[in-house]
Amino acid sequence: MISQAPYDVFAVADAILKITKERGRQLTPMKLVKLTYITHGFSLAIRNKPLFYNDIEAWKYGPVIPKLYHATKEYGRNPIPFSVIGDSQDIDIAFDDKQLVEKVLDKYQDLDGITLSYLTHKPGTPWSQVYNLGVNMPIDDEMIKKHYQELVAHGRH
Repeated sequence: MISQAPYDVFAVADAILKITKERGRQLTPMKLVKLTYITHGFSLAIRNKPLFYNDIEAWKYGPVIPKLYHATKEYGRNPIPFSVIGDSQDIDIAFDDKQLVEKVLDKYQDLDGITLSYLTHKPGTPWSQVYNLGVNMPIDDEMIKKHYQELVAHGRH
């Protein structure tokens, strides 16, 4: 059984934005949503622990966290200004969660939003399994966990 999620998605997204800023980079809304989803997936797979409790849905262009999407969509294809995500600026994620974010960024930060979108909605991914049942359907954490465990087991992480 998966343990309880400790954060709202804004806290995780804010941590990703902060680390990205420290690395001298910027993120578009699409890239932030995809990196947040991927980090959540690896947390489920490696630590049996979700990072956030918000819903993830199967939208046309891959898995989306609606709350995060709606908070950042106004920036379109432009970089997101830092510290614009909700009221999470005062919430720091735990050290081990920050380390996981850093590892995911080490692996995926050089990919653009389109490439990340492709990776998260290829055939066989949780998105493809759910999207075939209906648009905007929720994607279950157990399904995400299993997919990312397979990536880890086959060295594709």
